[in-house]
Amino acid sequence: MALIEYLKTKPLALPTAVTKKKRMGKGEGTLSSNIARGDLFLTDAQGKAYRLSWDNKSSAKKDPRTLPSGNYHLRTYRIEQEEKGVSWHISATAQKIQEIEVLAGKDVKVTMDSRIHVASRVSGKHGAMKISGANKAGLTIYRSGARIPIEYRVLDGDKAVLATGLMEYG
Repeated sequence: MALIEYLKTKPLALPTAVTKKKRMGKGEGTLSSNIARGDLFLTDAQGKAYRLSWDNKSSAKKDPRTLPSGNYHLRTYRIEQEEKGVSWHISATAQKIQEIEVLAGKDVKVTMDSRIHVASRVSGKHGAMKISGANKAGLTIYRSGARIPIEYRVLDGDKAVLATGLMEYG
């Protein structure tokens, strides 16, 4: 089932924001990530949504976030970076990017791959390109809060341009 169809079947609820480290209580565990700035969006087995956020502009330790123990699906991640005063981020979404089990009294580490994967294929007169993130999640690239266009060129064997355009993605 595609993500949009799935979302149509579920009532939308605002995610519970988990932005600061808190003392672990009974029946809770923690989740750590390699993301210095960004978010992880999870849903639990009952469909409750959680947004875990980190905003470490320095190289300070990335504190874990406390969650009730249980099984979660990572549905979206957002990784932010600033370069030469320009804000960039990638956002990737899939129905299930990764399964995560949080155990009471334990810390689980979620490592996100910030690479952008590009795949292309040509079959007859038709071609396709796909931009994806971790575990083939659909990915979009943003600069200063706006989605950036991605241009393409199709070349023949002599490197002459056959077609150009803007790719639809994300």
